[in-house]
Amino acid sequence: MKKLLLSCVIALLAVPAFAVEFTSGDFKANIYGNIYADGFYTYSSDKAEPLFSSLSMSNGKHSFGSYAFVGSSNFGVTMSYQNVSGTIEAGLGDPVRKFYLKYNIGGRADHYILAGRDNNIAFYNYGQMSNDGQCMIDYGTLANKRRLQLRYGISGFEMAIIIPQIGFGSGDDKAYTDSFGYSYTNNNGNNVDDTIKSSDYMFNYLPRLELAYTIAQDTFNFKVFGSYGAYMYYNNSASANIDSFNKTAHMFYIGFGGQANIGNSFLNYVGYFGQNMYLNNAQGDYRTGFSKSALNPISFVSSNGKYTIDINDIYSAGGSLGYGYSALDGKLVSQIGIGYSASFADHYVNADQNIGAFLNTQYFVTDWFSIIPEIALLYNIDGANGENQGFSIVAGLVFALNF
Repeated sequence: MKKLLLSCVIALLAVPAFAVEFTSGDFKANIYGNIYADGFYTYSSDKAEPLFSSLSMSNGKHSFGSYAFVGSSNFGVTMSYQNVSGTIEAGLGDPVRKFYLKYNIGGRADHYILAGRDNNIAFYNYGQMSNDGQCMIDYGTLANKRRLQLRYGISGFEMAIIIPQIGFGSGDDKAYTDSFGYSYTNNNGNNVDDTIKSSDYMFNYLPRLELAYTIAQDTFNFKVFGSYGAYMYYNNSASANIDSFNKTAHMFYIGFGGQANIGNSFLNYVGYFGQNMYLNNAQGDYRTGFSKSALNPISFVSSNGKYTIDINDIYSAGGSLGYGYSALDGKLVSQIGIGYSASFADHYVNADQNIGAFLNTQYFVTDWFSIIPEIALLYNIDGANGENQGFSIVAGLVFALNF
């Protein structure tokens, strides 16, 4: 592992500076990329699961892991002609991360129409690197997902119609879909009996609405956002194995986030509140120490030998605060942050609570290559059923090539 990481660092340092923009008349092509290599040590309490499962070695509470090239690494190109541009982005974890067309109305950068797969707009996160760049998601910040959408923006205001990405696979396939709302699992995270899949049982798919407004100034930026979706579950053909039902689960959340700059210091902040946020995966995939389905408001229940559907609304709230300082003319940037999230419902024994904190420093060896040492504490305080979830301490390095 040490030889692998050393080889990565040598290769990154050996890459010469190169132009990433090509221009010919009104045509432009911009190439960009972010390539990461990392190595981390994790100490976990008895009830917490190691954060890393790829290329990791575990010995009881101890885990040594590296993604070699972190899953969030990406490479893309944006080609534009006059007011029209197109972007294609590839990645390691997701071979086709983004693909979209954008039209800048009147040539204005802040007035546009976008169609395709791009990051959704109802999120704000920052800071943490050790959890594969997940940025305190589920510990006070919200996930940004790459979603198929139609988006309109003008003067900082954005509105997007998000098309649900549906995953009908079995087993672990559902854990990596962008929407959990249409997954075949019961409230314990187990697969529902195959009789449901073979019945006339069906879902109605509705696009989701997201809104955001961003104020961007030289010394600060501030963003407010919201999201709403209705997840409809319908079956009118009762059988020996399943009852008829027609129910709707409503998902919404509102939040804010931003950064304020004061001299060489900067402050990041996030806050949010919502209902049934699990359904669109706004809280992220990487939850440790318990089943993700604890946040699922949809359950399949059996009564008199038949399956039917039940909806129990779950509310979530969280916030995060970070402080950073830039030194050596921006070549050394240090940041510390702490965040908290909780989910609660009438059918929970306790609120599901998580707290996380991190400290990292990014040193820019060159304008495009940096080294980031980090230590993080992730503590799952209580589960929905009152069980203590334990904690993990994570420490290591990330090597980043950004162009």
